[in-house]
Amino acid sequence: MASPPATTSWLLLIYTVPSEPSRLRATVWRELKKVGAVYLRDGVGALPTLPETTEAFRAIATRITELGGQVTLVEEARLDPVRTQAIVDQANAARAAEYAEVGRDAEGFLAHVERERAHREFSYAEVEELEADLGKTKRWIAQIRARDHFAADGAAAVDDLLARGEAAMAAFLDDAYRYTEEADA
Repeated sequence: MASPPATTSWLLLIYTVPSEPSRLRATVWRELKKVGAVYLRDGVGALPTLPETTEAFRAIATRITELGGQVTLVEEARLDPVRTQAIVDQANAARAAEYAEVGRDAEGFLAHVERERAHREFSYAEVEELEADLGKTKRWIAQIRARDHFAADGAAAVDDLLARGEAAMAAFLDDAYRYTEEADA
């Protein structure tokens, strides 16, 4: 896993939200996970200091206040190298797991395209479904990349699967076009 630069500074979001209703805590948890924050302990999330992470934590801080909570945003925090590495490792493990999950999804997409090509299922509805599935996978990968602050393992494999998925979709469209042209002739 990639080592963080020795000068990494951190953003710390320290917060409390009302205990009821529990959806408030779940809302904050989802927002923190969406931006790739690592929990240092309950109510304390950390991200490396970057313009996009600072903006994200400020937006989450505003949301916490709107939910009736209290929040402190600590900028440019310095942590010891051992704790820094632990945070990076935790973030990378979470991203690697996400890359593996989207990779399984992309492999399923490839298998689906090949099944449809083998069965010569070239309906317009099938084309739309496959394009939607590929689009969903691309968006999912973009979301993971946006929170992959330390170049976790798995990104290159996902890129390869995505390229294979795009090529398979192009081949499917070519076959569908030829099939339609032959049927109309």
